[in-house]
Amino acid sequence: MSGTAQHLDTIESLCALPFPETNSPLGYESSGPRHHLVTLLLAPMGSEGEATHAVFEDQFDSEREALSLLLTVRGWGPPDRFALAGAALRAGDAPLPAPWDHLVQTVPDLHLWRRAGRWAGIGTAHHGPGLPLALIAFTTTEDPP
Repeated sequence: MSGTAQHLDTIESLCALPFPETNSPLGYESSGPRHHLVTLLLAPMGSEGEATHAVFEDQFDSEREALSLLLTVRGWGPPDRFALAGAALRAGDAPLPAPWDHLVQTVPDLHLWRRAGRWAGIGTAHHGPGLPLALIAFTTTEDPP
């Protein structure tokens, strides 16, 4: 099975996977009472140089576009393109629920669907200097900020 096919299966399975009763973070993945967040692709450590960073960002953007197209033709419909810039400001002093608290800090924009009573999305996480890029997928019952 190709990487894209595996990622597609992962994303679709998140919409049916029960949520745990307590938060369980694990590296670049986490689950909680109302969310799941998984890493589909992770750039290798040491890839934060400008040229290398751009190569991985392009690769992750291409994979996100391919996954979005496949989900669209599988009956999910076209994704909403959702910018997270400013979401923390819109929330004000109110804390954001998981996974939005993490996403607004690391993911500039998402491809987002409403599916099976949940929000499902894909985006590229920019974890900051010295940390690798990650193509992530998530599902949550919490509305976007």
